[in-house]
Amino acid sequence: MDNLSDSRTNLLVAAVFTACLTLPVSGIATADSTRFGLDAEYGHDTNVNRAAIGKEEQSDDSVSVEAYAARSILLSTRSGLVLKAAMHVTEFIEFGDLSSLGVSGRAAYRIQPSPGFTSPWIELAGQVDGFKYRDSDIRDGYAASATASVGKYFTDRIRAEAGVGLDRRGGGEGGVYDLSNWKIWAALDYKLTTKTTVYGSATWIDGEQVFTLFNTAAWAPLTTDAKAKAPDPVFSSAFGGAPTAYRVDARTNRYELGINIALTGSNAVDLGWSHFDSRADQGSGKYDGDAFRVGYLYRFR
Repeated sequence: MDNLSDSRTNLLVAAVFTACLTLPVSGIATADSTRFGLDAEYGHDTNVNRAAIGKEEQSDDSVSVEAYAARSILLSTRSGLVLKAAMHVTEFIEFGDLSSLGVSGRAAYRIQPSPGFTSPWIELAGQVDGFKYRDSDIRDGYAASATASVGKYFTDRIRAEAGVGLDRRGGGEGGVYDLSNWKIWAALDYKLTTKTTVYGSATWIDGEQVFTLFNTAAWAPLTTDAKAKAPDPVFSSAFGGAPTAYRVDARTNRYELGINIALTGSNAVDLGWSHFDSRADQGSGKYDGDAFRVGYLYRFR
């Protein structure tokens, strides 16, 4: 979630599936295709350290680049499979130890039980990520997710989707980033013109999150309710010492709005804003923040 946008991944998968499932084929289809792409993004996060109290919030800018290959396989006239493999690198400007290198693999199976452009589809998907940070052993590890969703085109301009999923993350030292979360989401895309699409999504997450705190006296219950904790020296430069990262049970909301503008048939600009807020199940601890991004997307074929 901290890398390139989930909504943009969904847009790519939707485009590939739409192209596949509207091909004029008979019997078992064999029209497969492979797409390669490069995404570059500049982002700004207003609470990059997920501070438990507002006065400790730190902001930072980042640059991300992702290269990927996506393979679509048409299984029948109404079902298909998309496989995606990617490598991504993120560089943070102020807190450089948050910079990371990662790889990911995703598989999505979609079936449309009834024929027709506006008929609903069902999708099952899974993704695995591995990541290594420049100097943050507590964050190194992997993430895995499984989702099930239902969606449909209402018109040739409007597409909606809703689903449920399970996210699991295995962290490094201390087990602070050993996170497990259930989520539900809803998303809507609207094509303003042939080249411009606006999109939005809302995600509700129930499970575990990581909060950081330097002044431990400011929120004493955090230390007693935390399921794991460890020093987080990534942010030492901001406080003159390492804050502590805590894994706690929490509920989180994330909202996103974006616009995708095609420049040509092979590249586009993507602008987005997202807001996140998380509240611990025990005590009054919470954090929130906003993330802004400007991306350039290039498709080789």
